[in-house]
Amino acid sequence: MQNLLFDAYQRILPRAVERFPVIIVDIDDASLAAIGRWPWPRIELARLIEATHRLGALAVGLDILMPEADDLSPSRLLSGRAEISAKVRDALTALPSNDSLLANSLRRVPVVIARAALTGRETENAVASKPTPVVFVGPSPVRYLESYPAELANIPDIEAAASGHGYVNDARDADGAVRVMPLVIAVKGAAVPALALELLRVATGQPQYSVRSDAGGLLGVQLGNSFIATDRDGRIRPHFSPAYAARRVSAAAILRGELAAGALANRVAIIGATAVGISDIAATPLAARMDGVEIQAQLVENILFGSRLIRTAQASWWELAVFTALGVLLAVLLPRLRPLYGVLIFLAIAAALLLGSFTLFQCLHWLYDPTFPIAGNALVVGVLLTAGYSASDRGRRELGESLGVERRERQRVAGELRAAREIQMGMLADPASIHGLPSNVEVFALLEPAEEVGGDLYDAFILDEHRLFFMIGDVSGKGVPASLFMALTKTLSKSLARREKSSVERLLSAVNQEISQENPASMFVTAIMGILDTRSGTVELCNAGHNAPVLLRANAAPRTLEGASGPPLCVDEEFSYAAQQLKLEPGEILVLITDGVSEAEDNQQRQYGSESVIETLAAEFPGTAAAACEKLRADVKRFTAGAPASDDLTIMAIRFKQKSK
Repeated sequence: MQNLLFDAYQRILPRAVERFPVIIVDIDDASLAAIGRWPWPRIELARLIEATHRLGALAVGLDILMPEADDLSPSRLLSGRAEISAKVRDALTALPSNDSLLANSLRRVPVVIARAALTGRETENAVASKPTPVVFVGPSPVRYLESYPAELANIPDIEAAASGHGYVNDARDADGAVRVMPLVIAVKGAAVPALALELLRVATGQPQYSVRSDAGGLLGVQLGNSFIATDRDGRIRPHFSPAYAARRVSAAAILRGELAAGALANRVAIIGATAVGISDIAATPLAARMDGVEIQAQLVENILFGSRLIRTAQASWWELAVFTALGVLLAVLLPRLRPLYGVLIFLAIAAALLLGSFTLFQCLHWLYDPTFPIAGNALVVGVLLTAGYSASDRGRRELGESLGVERRERQRVAGELRAAREIQMGMLADPASIHGLPSNVEVFALLEPAEEVGGDLYDAFILDEHRLFFMIGDVSGKGVPASLFMALTKTLSKSLARREKSSVERLLSAVNQEISQENPASMFVTAIMGILDTRSGTVELCNAGHNAPVLLRANAAPRTLEGASGPPLCVDEEFSYAAQQLKLEPGEILVLITDGVSEAEDNQQRQYGSESVIETLAAEFPGTAAAACEKLRADVKRFTAGAPASDDLTIMAIRFKQKSK
C-alpha cells in the first residue's frame, strides 16, 4: 500500500523540469539504421564520444559494458579465415585495434565508463585501474552500504584510459520497480561510486569525493562544495519526471554533425543504447517501462536540483505514534457520540492525514505514509461502532480488496507473459530470411508454445560461405523458467558457434559445460546440433538426448537416424559428445522434431507416437521443407482434435536441392 501511494504521488505530481543539464546520447533505432547493427565497432563509439565532447559536454558517461575485446578490430575480424595470406594477415595485425583507438579517445575526453557489481563469483577480467579516491568523514560506512563480492569491468586498456569508473547497479523492489538508486555501494569491501556520482565528479574536475557518516550510517556525499544527502544506506529516492524527448539526442544526429556548435555546452552527456532488443528496461513509479540510461540521467538531475524524495529512518515511528494517538482519541470520543458523528470524525481525520501527506510530498519532498494510521484506526472505529457486524463486513471488504489485487496481478502477469511471448518468438530465426543462405538449400521451421511462453528452441544461420549451422532443442519444464533457460541456451549456442567455428561435437560439449555452470534449478536441455556443407550435402549431427531426426527420400521409406547420442545438456558437465555424418542427396529432406510432436495427446490421453510421425511423412513425399513441416503439424492437430497442448510443438526441416558449383 505504501508503494502504491507513493507511486501515485509521483504520477499525480511528477518532477517539473525547466532545463536539461543531462543529455542522453541515444543509440536508438534510427542510429542502428544509419550506422549498422549492434554492437558497433568501437571506433564508432570513439567517434561518438569525441563528437559529443566537441559539442561542449563537460563529461561523457558511457552506460555500456565492454568486458571483451572488439571482434570487429582488423586483427580479429578475419582471424578464422585460413585462406587469408600471411601478408594480408600481417598488414591487418599492424593496424591499431578498435579498442586501442577507443582508449586513445578516452584519454583525450573526460569519460566515465560503466562497471557492474555482481552477486556471483568473481569474473576473470581484472580491474586494471585504481578506484576513485574516497575520504571518510566519520566512521567507515562500508557496513551500511549494499555490498557485492564481485564486479564486471571492461577490458584493461579501456579501464586504464577512462577518467572515471561508475557502477550502473540499481535497487529494485520485490515488484521489479526502481524506486531507489544507490549513490555509493561496496564492492569487495571498498566503497565505490555510482555512475551518476562519478560523472558529476569528473564533470566538476574533483579529484575525489567524501562520504560523511555517523554511528547510524551515511549522512551523505561531499563533492567539492556540494553536499548530497542520502539515506542511511547510501541510496537516494529519485523524484521521476516523464521521459522528455528534449532530454535525448540521437547518436546518428551527432555523428552526422546535425547539431549546432555548443549545443551541449555546460551539460553532461550519457551514451546509452535504447533501440529495440538492446535496451535495458525497468519499471519506475512513473512508467512501466523506462530505459536504464533514462533512469541514470534522472538520477543526475535529482542530485543537481536537490529534488530527491526523503523518507527518514524515523518515519515509521512517526506513523506508529500518529496511529496510537488517533486510536486513543477515537476510543475516548466515539462511545460518547452518535455513530454517524464518529464515522464523520474518522473520515475527516483520514482526509487530513492524506492531505497532510501529499502536502509534505509537494512542499518538502517528504514521504509520509498515512495508510497505516488510517487503516489501523478504521479497525478501531469498526470495532467500537458495530462490533460483530463490523467485523463481518470488514472481512467482506478485505476479501474484495484481495480479489481486486489478485485480479490486477493476474492482468499484470498476463500482460508480461504476452510481452515475453513476443520477445521469445522474435528471438527465433526466420527461415525465409536467413542471411547468405545458398539457393540450393531450403530451411523451414515452426514453433507453437503450449503456454504463453515455452522451452522449445530452434535456430539456423550461415557460419561461413558454405556451412549452415542448425539446431533444435527442448528445455525441461514449461512456462517462464523454461523460456528463460531456452533463451540462454539459444544465445550461448549461437555465440559459441559464431565465435569458435569448431566441429559440432566440440561445440555441443562447450555449450554443455557453459550452461551447466549456472543452473541452480537443475534444468536440462535435449538438443540436436548440425552443420551442413551446402556444396556437398554432407551433414555433421550431434545429439544430446533428443528425438532422432528423420531422413525423407523421394523413392524410399523415411529413415530414422539413430546415430551417436549422449545425455541431455546439464546432465553430465564433462561428457564428450560424438558426431555422426550423413550425406544428403539432391531432393532429400532432413526433419527434426521435439517431443511435443511425438508425445502430443488427444482427449483420451493417447500419444501421437514416433510411429505416427514416420507414417505421416511416408504417406506422400512432401517435396519441400515447408510442406513437410505443415503436413506433420496438420496431422498432429487432427490427432489431438482440440485437446489442450501438453507440450511445446516444434518442427524443423532442411531440404538439399542440388550440389552447388
